[in-house]
Amino acid sequence: MAIFLNAYLPDTDDYSQRQVVAKGLDKGVDSRHPFQLIEPDDITNIFRPRVSFSHKGTYGHALIVAGSKYTMGAALLAAKACLHGGAGLTTLSIPSSGLVALNSALPEVMFLEREQLSAGVDTLSKYTAIAIGPGLGRDQQHLLELILDLKKPVILDADALTMLAEHNRLFHKIPKNSILTPHMKEFDRLFGSHKTWWDRLQTGITIAKELGIVIVLKNERTFIIDQNGAVIINPTGNPAMAQGGMGDALMGIISAFVAQGYDSKQSATLGVYFHGKSGDELARNANSVTATEVILQVSRAIKHHP
Repeated sequence: MAIFLNAYLPDTDDYSQRQVVAKGLDKGVDSRHPFQLIEPDDITNIFRPRVSFSHKGTYGHALIVAGSKYTMGAALLAAKACLHGGAGLTTLSIPSSGLVALNSALPEVMFLEREQLSAGVDTLSKYTAIAIGPGLGRDQQHLLELILDLKKPVILDADALTMLAEHNRLFHKIPKNSILTPHMKEFDRLFGSHKTWWDRLQTGITIAKELGIVIVLKNERTFIIDQNGAVIINPTGNPAMAQGGMGDALMGIISAFVAQGYDSKQSATLGVYFHGKSGDELARNANSVTATEVILQVSRAIKHHP
């Protein structure tokens, strides 16, 4: 029995009703089918279990640039998610006013002063993943520009996306293979208003191919649009996860996979799938689940897959 795209959209139209979704991901570099549904076997094929005699250096070093005086929680959630997502080392760059909170809540996470961050390329070259955005504030264009000027893939979320929408010159600096993680409103701020989800997917396909990036368009059924324009549909996730902080958690989990050496498409696929799977496992016994609960569940979800 054929699966049609409209089954995964909040709205429907003639176009989405006619689009058949392929079960499973294409194995080749070039996508043969425009709409693909993640199957558990796809995750098994992508994921690399931990090996004997590995150490923290084996699993990479992620830097997360996030948080401001009044939005430190978003930064802490993202860093915590990166930690539980499996990064060997996680460093958080926040204002110094948040250092006590960081040391109290996440003693495993290291701290990078904003002044040191601004020192430039030499400071940042050691990180295997760099992410920016949650709770950062919209007045930190200099930090965003600094990171974009490294010309290496970056994970962009929340306030970083808003700044890209407000400053066109920054948008055109996005390095190839970067990952953007907008929800619907952020997507429309970036690329203009859309009447339907089908239209959003068409815009996302065009932009992802044009810039050579991965777009994670968040919804109950999140869409991952890769550099070739393939739309990968995530089957995990549920309404119990409709709470604040879930996007910060997802960004941190994706960052963890990038740090561990997965490519952008693989990292987005694994991150979105395990984020939703964690929420699904928790929702069996709860009407609503928090971002913190999902973060604490993600390592178990990974371990017990499928």
